[in-house]
Amino acid sequence: MTISQMAVRAFIAVSAVSLGTTSLFARAEQGAYLSSEDVDLSVLLAPPPAPQSADQQRDLAEVLKVQRERTPQEVAAGIADLDESVFRFGDVLGPRFKDENLPKTARLFKAANLDAEMIASNAKTHFRRARPFVVSSEVHPTVPTKQKAYYRAYPSGHATMGYLDAILLASMVPEKRAELFARGRQYGENRIVDGVHYPTDTEAGRLDGTVVAAALMRNPKFNADMTAARDELRAALGLQ
Repeated sequence: MTISQMAVRAFIAVSAVSLGTTSLFARAEQGAYLSSEDVDLSVLLAPPPAPQSADQQRDLAEVLKVQRERTPQEVAAGIADLDESVFRFGDVLGPRFKDENLPKTARLFKAANLDAEMIASNAKTHFRRARPFVVSSEVHPTVPTKQKAYYRAYPSGHATMGYLDAILLASMVPEKRAELFARGRQYGENRIVDGVHYPTDTEAGRLDGTVVAAALMRNPKFNADMTAARDELRAALGLQ
């Protein structure tokens, strides 16, 4: 399935959130703003390429191509982006964008990202896609791997977080919209450089982040917290 086709399903998800979809998972989990029933990726995402399929072979070939061509600087950037924090966007928003300066912003993004992690984790369990280095001994990860996560490739949690945070930050600091979206995309794609995700994992993560952002923006408590965080952030950055 193409990115465009996946995007159509993502937009359907936005409508489903407002109607209150019924999760296929047996037990609902409750996060700070969302429940696991609010966004059911087992329904909304196309399945990953099947093992031994032509699509899977193309996905793996792209991972190997990135591995051959990655530079030491790209490897270092991928390792640095293991840090799952909105403050990785400091290279876009500048030195004032630090958690010690922005307690409301830090709390908001920590809570939102934990909600997104809950939703992505359920999908990973549902799809059980093997990571590239599990499928092929030719793939050599540059980051530590955990055996319990070997079959949790799809969707990429880092890509989910990167795109979710880019969407939310762009609504708070629209002056940096293009740069924030580019950084969010790179945050996810660094996981391909790391050797632990396929391109389709990161595509699914971007769709996941988009759907979760839409769900959050329909939540009154989140909107109140986001308004306070936006005011704090813009003041810290010296923006009117």
